[in-house]
Amino acid sequence: MLAAPALDAIAASAAMDGPRRLRFTLAFANPSAQALAAQAFWCYVPAELPGLQRLADLQVSMPYALERDPLGHRILALTLPGLPPMGRKLVTITAAIDMAPAPAVQAATAQGRAPALVDWLHPERYIESDAAEMRALAATLRRPDPLDTARAIYDWVRTSMRYAGYLADDRGALDALAARSGDCTEYANLVVALARACGVPARMAGGYVTDRDAAPRPQDYHNWAQVYLDGAWRTVDAQKECWLDSPFSYVVFRLYRDVATNAVGLAHRYRVQGGMEVRFF
Repeated sequence: MLAAPALDAIAASAAMDGPRRLRFTLAFANPSAQALAAQAFWCYVPAELPGLQRLADLQVSMPYALERDPLGHRILALTLPGLPPMGRKLVTITAAIDMAPAPAVQAATAQGRAPALVDWLHPERYIESDAAEMRALAATLRRPDPLDTARAIYDWVRTSMRYAGYLADDRGALDALAARSGDCTEYANLVVALARACGVPARMAGGYVTDRDAAPRPQDYHNWAQVYLDGAWRTVDAQKECWLDSPFSYVVFRLYRDVATNAVGLAHRYRVQGGMEVRFF
């Protein structure tokens, strides 16, 4: 097992090389022969997470508004005055993110509007930490030290789960435990559920994994776990077999909660109001 002092040595292995830039191209399309009136669109852009990452700049090829919610999410809001019959509009988004080479130690209480750690200990939809099967397995993985507990959970999920490739529908931690298979979402759900069942704060993050400027494809979107250890949120990605790696490569767009905290609602990445279709390139 790794001793607690090794945490910062692992995280410090990456070096800061300036803002990371991610570029996205979206197509808004009217699939009908009738003109569409005003349309609205909301999507996640890189979050503001103290000690992990900061949105340094955002460039959008049309007028926009940028919103923030209590979890630190940044939400891009776009309004189109309308789309002609069979019309199409391309929009580019470029986000510059300052990434921490190591997770900064934070106080274990809520700061500003951020949720307290206790909020990351409760069961939620897809994170069934209170289920009898989950509690039984957690009891075998719990260790005296939270770091050792997290490592035992990581090792169990990494070696016991079978990667099933992309799954369109969320299945949750309990289903993953029964089937012993899933995609990155189920791996992350299971790590988070087991950690919470052991009394260790944990949450699922979604975004992109890259150590350089990139133009991510829709299929590059990834989910992983963050576990609160030694005063900071640490990356625990059992599907990609990344144990406490530096957060430098993990760009968070969304932290999963089963309650709506912003205009995107419970959608994973974006929400549309109106009849237009959206495609990411």
